[in-house]
Amino acid sequence: MTPELIIQLISALFGTGGIVALFLIIEKKAAAQLANTEKVNEQWQLIVAQKERDFLALNQKYEAATEKIDKLYDINTDLRTQLDAVNTNFAVSQLMRCYVTKCVKRVPPFGSTEKVKEILDKKEEQ
Repeated sequence: MTPELIIQLISALFGTGGIVALFLIIEKKAAAQLANTEKVNEQWQLIVAQKERDFLALNQKYEAATEKIDKLYDINTDLRTQLDAVNTNFAVSQLMRCYVTKCVKRVPPFGSTEKVKEILDKKEEQ
């Protein structure tokens, strides 16, 4: 065997092994990067799913609060209508009060009971 042949054999053994090792290292690195990317994707998917659940829960709370506010506005409107009617009745009763109190002769404020009845009838029709 000549020294050139020995050098060629050694370089061939180490050269191919080095190339194979280089391919294996690159392949392992790519596999590790893919695994890391998959883990990151899974974590982001969990975060997105959690945020979607939070959004749905907050949306339901918002809808419930909106319904409650609408009901309270309706109740408020009804109470204001009732208060308006009561205040109107009070004003009418103040107008219809007799000028002379604690007497046998009642003096209606509009002169005759017929006019008072007409005013009360108009009020009831409205």
